[in-house]
Amino acid sequence: MDATVGAATKALDTLKALPTWLLAGLSISFFAIWLWPPFLLALPEPARSVVPVALFVTSVLTLCNVAALLLGHAAARREHSLERDRERLLQLYRPLETLFLTRHITVSTGRASPYLRHRLANAWEALHTGGRKLRRLKRAARAIIDKQESSSAEVEYGGDFPLHQIIELVRKNARHARPELLDLVSRADRSNYEEYDRVLLTDAEYALFEHIDGEHRRLSKRVG
Repeated sequence: MDATVGAATKALDTLKALPTWLLAGLSISFFAIWLWPPFLLALPEPARSVVPVALFVTSVLTLCNVAALLLGHAAARREHSLERDRERLLQLYRPLETLFLTRHITVSTGRASPYLRHRLANAWEALHTGGRKLRRLKRAARAIIDKQESSSAEVEYGGDFPLHQIIELVRKNARHARPELLDLVSRADRSNYEEYDRVLLTDAEYALFEHIDGEHRRLSKRVG
């Protein structure tokens, strides 16, 4: 009995040491032998009863090995992603966020149609404007729920919006910058030429600030 257990243990250890591709080949071979009678009958009588057991063991080991490989690959990808986000945080977004430590941005929001009577009046006006009937009805429906909110932002104190410093940081760490950040920086820079006489922040500058702050918080939480 002990000899049988020892032999089974050695055989199992040998199977565990086999690579996944070889285990898969053995599983397929045992399955073919068990499924096709000519193969099974070609084996000696004592060996025939071993085939189902061998098929079960090799199949389980193959599945376990495949699962281990997939889990290992997923863990490696997650670690690589975390390391990449850690680099983005430390090299790009944390320096960007520190530019706003002493600059305080204030946002003001106003509503042109805060009350229902205002929105009903807007809907009535939309119904009597030019265009097809269906289009007028759509405009009126939108007007009923549209409070016509608008917002403006400004650097209340601490200096001007640090666009030039942001551009320099992004240029120095371009390998960590995704297209979204590059597009926001480009729009903010362009808005300075198109709206050069504005005292308040442009919409593009405020969108850039929101992205920097939001991405810094997200990366900080992700990498701990």
